Amino acid sequence: MRPTIPALLSLALLAAPLAASVQTPPTAQPAAAPESPLQKPLDDAIHLVQTGKNAEAFQKLQAIEKNPSVTPLVLSLIGALYVEIGKPQEGLRVLKPLADPEDAQPAVLYNAGRAALRAGHVDEGRVYLTRSVLKQPDSPAARELGMLTARDGRVVEAYSMLRPWALHNPSDTEARLMAANLAVQLERGDDAIQLLSNFPDSEPAVRLLRGKALVLKKDGPGAVALLKPLLTKHPQGMDLEVRRSLAEAELLAGQPAEAIKLIDGKTSGHPALVLLLARAQRQAGNAAAAAATLKPLADKLPANADAIGDPRPVVGIAQEYGSLLLDGGHAAEAVPFYQKATVYNPRSADAWKSLARALDAAGRKDEAQKALAQATSAANAPARQAAAAPAPVAPAAPSPAPAGAAQEQPLSEGLQKAVQLMSQGQLEPALTAVRQEIAVSKDPRARMIEVRILLSLHRPEDALKAAETALATDPANADYVYLKGASEMALQRFSSAEQDLRKALQLQPRHLPAMDDLAVLLLRVNKKEEARKLLQQALRINPQDKVAAANLEKLNGEAQQ
Repeated sequence: MRPTIPALLSLALLAAPLAASVQTPPTAQPAAAPESPLQKPLDDAIHLVQTGKNAEAFQKLQAIEKNPSVTPLVLSLIGALYVEIGKPQEGLRVLKPLADPEDAQPAVLYNAGRAALRAGHVDEGRVYLTRSVLKQPDSPAARELGMLTARDGRVVEAYSMLRPWALHNPSDTEARLMAANLAVQLERGDDAIQLLSNFPDSEPAVRLLRGKALVLKKDGPGAVALLKPLLTKHPQGMDLEVRRSLAEAELLAGQPAEAIKLIDGKTSGHPALVLLLARAQRQAGNAAAAAATLKPLADKLPANADAIGDPRPVVGIAQEYGSLLLDGGHAAEAVPFYQKATVYNPRSADAWKSLARALDAAGRKDEAQKALAQATSAANAPARQAAAAPAPVAPAAPSPAPAGAAQEQPLSEGLQKAVQLMSQGQLEPALTAVRQEIAVSKDPRARMIEVRILLSLHRPEDALKAAETALATDPANADYVYLKGASEMALQRFSSAEQDLRKALQLQPRHLPAMDDLAVLLLRVNKKEEARKLLQQALRINPQDKVAAANLEKLNGEAQQ
């Protein structure tokens, strides 16, 4: 059913979409407007839109647009109405001249973004929506931008926009469900439960999400009770995900045999399901079957950490398979897998202890003692770092170090090694060193250095992934947002880069690298005045900023020609 259009809709309405159902953001109530000769034609056009008479509404709006007394305020409403009747190109034509100026109102930017998206101009729409959010954080543009970003697979950023919107607009069920799905992907069970409150479990997607959230909260019996009925009746495309989630719940509930029944024979091409099946088999007391299940993955483990990203998954496989071999009396065969775990993550005390246990069982007592010493060293590393007092080492980078980087504590030995290797031009070994550090450290500088190394290696896709992974740990970290924007610039995704660089400045207004990079980007799109202001501001903050000074000098030189 087409929703009704508020009777108060008038010349003062700039932004709110006319569709105001639970699937779209709520419409703001406009202020009363003075009587205008265009009010009656506009009211007639609105009524035509409300009743679904789009062709007649289009003719009426075209006539109003040509009226000599039409104002920018009226044009903004006409543009929004064009979008509502399925004429986004017309809407963008009307709204673009109003939205392009730097002083454009958030509402106008919001409707221009909607028009651009529906007209197929995704990058342009993203920029308009981003500008709207930066000017008015609670704008419905945050919702549109969050949904768009989620479809792009940028989970952390989408969640940071959609969760606040969904909590403040609980009737927007589409946004709440998307935010809950993102929360589950980010392993935030409590957030997902909160976002799903008051949703009926009769909806399969809701029931599955709620079950996944309970698994994240380690509530196996609760998740089983919720998911088991879903197994017998669910959309066909959900089958594997329902089985996986229910199997995880059964394991938590101490029912490994049930978990095995759910996924046995369905793991092909799904390493996560292979690992889950092996764990279920082991918990059920069938270690031999678990080892056989896991062996194909274990055989493919790399010899070193050079080719891996996040080392935790491969460490888990190596240790799980090593434990199966060791418990089965094959200590000598287990040793190489535990050794790989320590290579992937040399700062893991548990990995070294497991290796020591396997070496001891294999009769290699001296090596076992050395492994135990490494375990003790790894366990004591945080305390040693806290007590150390050398001056911090600033990480080398292709651009100035982000403002606000954590420099209070000295860098760990692992990060110092990575920085040293970077300074020597040994980028691949530096990348290995920093990724080993990431596995054991919560130091935010580790991810920042990783992104810089990847950019120096001309691997912007990997740099972007690393920046997004960093954002998953701290969505409000301006340095991480900046590095994501820098990576997007390297990929020439300029609209997304502009969005992130502006967001970094919103989070930290004196972020010099974000100012410099955004100024360069603005110069590319011929927004020279805003670029000039940014560069001048950067130089006021840091008169020694050579990047800003060079760009400003170039810009001034062009202006004099």
